[in-house]
Amino acid sequence: MNDPFASIPEAATPVLDLEETGSTNAQAVRLSLKGETGPLWVTARKQSEGRGRQGRDWMSPEGNLFASLLVTLRCQPTEIPGLSILAGVALANAINALLPGRPDGHSTLPRLKWPNDLMMTDAKMAGILVETTSRPADLIAAILGFGVNLAHAPDIPGRPTTCLGNHGVNADPSQVLGQLDGSLRQTFATLSKPAGFDELRRQWLLHGPDLGSPLTISHATQSVVGTFSGLADDGALLIKTATGQLKRITFGDVEAASNRN
Repeated sequence: MNDPFASIPEAATPVLDLEETGSTNAQAVRLSLKGETGPLWVTARKQSEGRGRQGRDWMSPEGNLFASLLVTLRCQPTEIPGLSILAGVALANAINALLPGRPDGHSTLPRLKWPNDLMMTDAKMAGILVETTSRPADLIAAILGFGVNLAHAPDIPGRPTTCLGNHGVNADPSQVLGQLDGSLRQTFATLSKPAGFDELRRQWLLHGPDLGSPLTISHATQSVVGTFSGLADDGALLIKTATGQLKRITFGDVEAASNRN
């Protein structure tokens, strides 16, 4: 097939910057349904109806980043595995580039929690929401939504949170968006190459949990307990149970006993 990423620009992506909207993802979907093909960022200083996975509310205090990238890909949805993996790698690399180094020359790396959270020192800093809609002529409209705690760490019951400011970085939303935009263009370029997803999966694992670390995946009706065993070819989570069975997880909430720093 033709390169599905041919529409990704080499220069900075245009931005539709709103004062306030219900949800940047929802606004991007509406624009797509009206014929907008992107690439286009939709950002807002405030969100009144921010949302995460499974319809959960996303707290949206002003000063944090709320941004959704709308892009049209020339392919079927099944031909683009792991958009959440791609988005996670791009976000982790962007945040890592902003973090200050420690005296030993290393920085505290951001960690990726499958499928859509970015963590710092066991606390949630960002979330990702990927949505797709079909378009005519074998096209797919993909919306990659990012909520990043920059200046504020909203309270989430039962879950520690943090923000970039807590880690020595005072960056405004436009600065972080510029870093993220460049990082995303790099990851899309990687994915368009032969074996590109294998490289993105390798990069995700650099920011993911340690192989063999204990995980619990909760579904609506059951839980799976085991140890982290990598990612499948399509980005699904691989878990080895106590009986040695390798399970492929495509949906659920993941809880880890610990995250490496």
